[in-house]
Amino acid sequence: MTFGPSPPSTRSNGTDSRIASQVSLLRSFVTFGLAALLLLSAVGIPVAAQSGGDTFGLTTENVTSTENQTIRGTSTLETGTELQIRVQSSGETEPQFLQSDSATVGPTGKWNATFDFSAIETHDTVEVSVVASENQSAEFETPVRNDQASSSNSSESAPGFGVVVAVAALAGGAFLLRSRR
Repeated sequence: MTFGPSPPSTRSNGTDSRIASQVSLLRSFVTFGLAALLLLSAVGIPVAAQSGGDTFGLTTENVTSTENQTIRGTSTLETGTELQIRVQSSGETEPQFLQSDSATVGPTGKWNATFDFSAIETHDTVEVSVVASENQSAEFETPVRNDQASSSNSSESAPGFGVVVAVAALAGGAFLLRSRR
């Protein structure tokens, strides 16, 4: 009594074509899975730039040099936790400045603070410090940009290429795979 696949001479042509079909189907499935993974990484699930562990995140990608600019972020601290948000000049930013505002962690973990950046030059950077206590703080660097019609949101942009290009590439790959059969 032998176990395992039968010798090639005893297999029928129907079995060979069925196995070839299954292998082809498996290859298609793996290719589609990899393409879907590429697509998801291209559109990017919004990830906040984070520093200082996972306690704080900064969701503001950049600010403009005007009054009433809101810096937004997230925190894993309890709802109602008071935060001190400090924004100061970074590098060669002129004029040098330091501003602070308080913020409160909301029920969804979000916080925001408002600042006046009207004296700052375009393409400078500011350093944002978020402090809850001596042991719980984080620092982020944010560019000042005035060359955008509106402030950008990480969920609106895709690194490298857009969603339309990714979907077109996926469809093209599926067409090629189908035509090879």
